[in-house]
Amino acid sequence: MKKLLIVLLLLVQPAEAAMTLDKIIVYLTDAPNSRDDILISNPDEAPLYLATEIYRVDNPGLENEARVRVTDPKEFRILVNPAKAVLAPGTRKRFRIMSLDTELDRERVYRVTFKPVVGEIKSDKPAVKILVAYQALVFVQPENGNYAFRLERRDNALQLTNTGNVNAQASNMEVCASEMSCTPLEFSERVYPGETVSISLPENAAGIRDGFLRFTAVNNKQSSTVDLPLAP
Repeated sequence: MKKLLIVLLLLVQPAEAAMTLDKIIVYLTDAPNSRDDILISNPDEAPLYLATEIYRVDNPGLENEARVRVTDPKEFRILVNPAKAVLAPGTRKRFRIMSLDTELDRERVYRVTFKPVVGEIKSDKPAVKILVAYQALVFVQPENGNYAFRLERRDNALQLTNTGNVNAQASNMEVCASEMSCTPLEFSERVYPGETVSISLPENAAGIRDGFLRFTAVNNKQSSTVDLPLAP
């Protein structure tokens, strides 16, 4: 009797598998019908059957973050076209993602899963087929959205809060006693609106009181060097 073991792996980063995506992060605005495409390729020698799932991310970055599968058509705020597709071996297909959100005061976050559906396996022996699903991160942002940061100090840790209305990737971080004396910090993280992240200071920087924190903040339309004075 033929046996089939299906293993489904959900990845948010590209990896070696039977399909590839040209990007896994999509930025849309709250302008009417804002859209972008994800190009999916099937390098395998067998057809690739794909289905999509949409998840709404509530309270991103916070302790009560929740990923909610959206199944009711009345609740769809982003659309994926096509919702299902078959990719022949060696072919590519564009999946369009379109937002229905307008007049936002803060970005909204979604995740779209591209999930392979198992096809027939012709074998008289037990078989294992590994299916690798990919999940794209979709940001729908106010057209004039901005990030902003506030810094507080608590003993030997810093509390960095994004007070803006869009997320930013904070990296290349260092704490400085002066322009000529800076200590690199091992920190690179996406900080969502309203989220506070804790940054531990290394022992050789814990005594700095009058310096500043410097890092690079990057969003879809913004990139800047941020300097924040260390709180006493």
